[in-house]
Amino acid sequence: MQSTAFLLLALAACSASAAKFPKNWTTCRRSDKNKDECIRSAAEFAVRSLKDGNPQLGVFPLDPFHFNKLTLGGGSGPVNIKLDLKNLDLYGISTAKVQVLKTDWDNQYLEGNITFGSDFVLLGDYSVNGRVLVLPIVGEGKCNLTFQNFEAHLTAKGHEVTKGKKKYLVLDKFTVGIETSRFIMDLQNLFNGDKALSDNMNVFINENWKDILQELRPSISAAFGEGFRQVANAVFSRLPLDVIAPK
Repeated sequence: MQSTAFLLLALAACSASAAKFPKNWTTCRRSDKNKDECIRSAAEFAVRSLKDGNPQLGVFPLDPFHFNKLTLGGGSGPVNIKLDLKNLDLYGISTAKVQVLKTDWDNQYLEGNITFGSDFVLLGDYSVNGRVLVLPIVGEGKCNLTFQNFEAHLTAKGHEVTKGKKKYLVLDKFTVGIETSRFIMDLQNLFNGDKALSDNMNVFINENWKDILQELRPSISAAFGEGFRQVANAVFSRLPLDVIAPK
């Protein structure tokens, strides 16, 4: 997976080379009484500026954000499906609107709420097997998973490392709680291309989208969290703490 200030949120590649702080990004001092508002605004600008990526910071394009593969579902409830996804592109990250971003640099903790100005759309290839309520589902082909009015609650916890004379942040854990007003699935070529069965199943799963999302939510949240953690870690591994958030 690929995936800051929205993500002023991470750093694990400790061997990465240092980079210059982007000239158009804002530095927010930890001692500033309005530091959280400063960081909120800086984070929103940073994630939008990374839409096309930044090789110096080790960041691939954020919009679309690419996942090589994801596996969703696999539970044992009334919706019991395993959805394997690959060659995925996620559209919508660059429309991030950071509503709140709070930081505790002493304890290496970050927390924020993000909304988005467009739908979150995942396009790629899928294979699925399992049951949706009383009906079996099987197939493989192209898919479109769309989240309308997507919101994310982010929390991140890390630790400091020292390289040379500089301290850097490494995020160990990055969680993403997700909410959406509507989850739409379009799975093409279900049931070996039987169009009538495929069309009817797509209608059925979208009528029961809340049950589907309840099954998929934990694995979607985990996948997004790990992807964003890796991106944030790429940024933080190149920008020392005293550059990102000087005292």
